[in-house]
Amino acid sequence: MARTVCVAGVSGLVGANITKALLAGGYRVNGVMRDADDPRKAPFLRALPGAAERLTLFSADMADDGSFDTAVHGCDAVFIACLIPTYVGPSGVRATEMDDAQGYAEIIMPTVNGCLNIMRSAAKAEVPNVLICSSTSSTNPVPPVENKNEVDHWSDPDQQCAQKKYTSATKAVMEKAAMACAAENGMRLCIFLPTLMLGPMVLPTHMDEGFMAVLRRLTRGEKGRHDRVPNDSTSMAHIDDVAALFLAAYENPEAQGRYFAMKESWPWQDIYAELQKLIPDMVMPEPLNEPAKPATTFDFTRRDSLGVQMRSVPEILEAAVRFARNPIYGA
Repeated sequence: MARTVCVAGVSGLVGANITKALLAGGYRVNGVMRDADDPRKAPFLRALPGAAERLTLFSADMADDGSFDTAVHGCDAVFIACLIPTYVGPSGVRATEMDDAQGYAEIIMPTVNGCLNIMRSAAKAEVPNVLICSSTSSTNPVPPVENKNEVDHWSDPDQQCAQKKYTSATKAVMEKAAMACAAENGMRLCIFLPTLMLGPMVLPTHMDEGFMAVLRRLTRGEKGRHDRVPNDSTSMAHIDDVAALFLAAYENPEAQGRYFAMKESWPWQDIYAELQKLIPDMVMPEPLNEPAKPATTFDFTRRDSLGVQMRSVPEILEAAVRFARNPIYGA
């Protein structure tokens, strides 16, 4: 009989693609979202191959203690993919305009407590495996290092808060709290650190946000995100490869700790040059008129130990542009 796992945040970008990969792998999935009957999301999840037989949707909110008790019952693992960045608090104040007290109360702690609420439900149900989607924003030490790795390099939340980066500070605080909870309850914990994730989307709503929405505008001949090419770099991954990393770590009992979840980092100048090959008539931002800063580099030893073949950046961008042109989404 297929093992049952829980995906918290099943309707999100990462959660939906993890669910697609799990169903393809023959698992039974208890998928959790705020409203399991949301007509904008649920039908697309239920249409995934294997979903009719092996996907059950649950309604829960990570802010409510015990809300996940039913969904994690009888599960071998819980994939926590609902810890999305928060840029505006419930008060309506932007994170960048808060002081530390408000930043912790409205931005940082809701995510930390939500993660711990899910993990406590899992602990009560004796779920042995927890896999969390975090972000590389927790791996930015000061001063910067030449080649980042997941074990030694952490962001300093106090330093991030001093710069009003409460959204970024959330990740390191959450990860360390999750590590303590996992150790206390004897859980195997894997934490994944992605950045920009592109490629085929499971839900149409995923095309309304992030860089996929930018690509859709560019394929329509509209303006994208930048007025001028940023003198910076960004790392990226194909969304299916990110999901494959989660599945590979779950299936490897030796896997634990933090893992980068991207292919590599490219300067924006090179990204736009590659995009122009794919969209010759796109509206290009003004060119960079200074030497490009070198791209961030990473030690991918741990990522590669999971055995997932990551698509190249040109392959990632080609797949994303091809999907952005999909007529289902009006592109």
